[in-house]
Amino acid sequence: MKLTRPFAMVEKDVLFSPELTALEKLVYCVLCAFSDNNTRSCYPSYNTIAEKVGCSKKTAIQCVASLCEKGWMQKMEQRTKKGGHRSNLYFLVLSPEKQYLYPAHAKPESPSPPEKSDSSSDGESYFGYAERLEDVKNRIEYDYFAEHMPDQLYMVDFLCQCIPELYDTSFPEDRKLLNQVSSLDIIGFLHHTAGQNYSGVKNMKAYLKTMFLEYLRNEQLLVATAVPPKI
Repeated sequence: MKLTRPFAMVEKDVLFSPELTALEKLVYCVLCAFSDNNTRSCYPSYNTIAEKVGCSKKTAIQCVASLCEKGWMQKMEQRTKKGGHRSNLYFLVLSPEKQYLYPAHAKPESPSPPEKSDSSSDGESYFGYAERLEDVKNRIEYDYFAEHMPDQLYMVDFLCQCIPELYDTSFPEDRKLLNQVSSLDIIGFLHHTAGQNYSGVKNMKAYLKTMFLEYLRNEQLLVATAVPPKI
C-alpha cells in the first residue's frame, strides 16, 4: 500500500487523549496517512506500520490491538481464497463516543425538505438524512446486530449510511430493492464480502456501495428465476 498524499490529518481527540500512549498515537497517525478520505479505511501490513513508526512488528501488533480495544478503530481480517492471511483492513473513528458517525459523513444541520421521489414499498417518502438513516436502521433491525454481531457493527453502520446515498443516485428499480433491504440482506452481504481482497481499491466507499447494489440485484434475480418445488 503506497502513500499518495504529502500530509495526513489526525483528529485532536486522538492527539490529546490521555488514555493513549505515545506509540499508540503514532500508530494511529501512520494509519491516518494511509487511510481513504471518504471511508477512513486502510490496509497496511504490520511490517509497514512498524517500519513507518520505527518500532518492532510485535509493538505494532500490540498498539493496533490496544487501539481496537479502546474503541479508536476497527479491524477486519482478510484472507486469500486459499485461506491464507492478508493485511488487515482498518477503519478509523473519531473517538469511541463518536463511532455512530462512522464513516465520516457531513450531516445537514437541519432536516432537508421532502424530496419528490418514488414512494417506498410501505408508502413512506424519504426526508432529511437523519430521518432516512433512522428509517434504514429500523428496517434492518439494527439492535439485533448491536447485540449479536458487535464485531461487524462498523460495517453495518457503513451500509446503513450508504443506502440513502444509493437511493438518491439509483434508477427506480434499484430504489425498490433499497426500500426492501432487511436484516437478512445485510447478513448475506457480510458473508458475501468476508475474506474479500481490497488491495488495489482506490475508493473503498464507492467500491462497497457498488458491490452492495450488485448483491441486491443478484439476489432478486435468484428469487425471480427460482424453480418452485414440485408437489
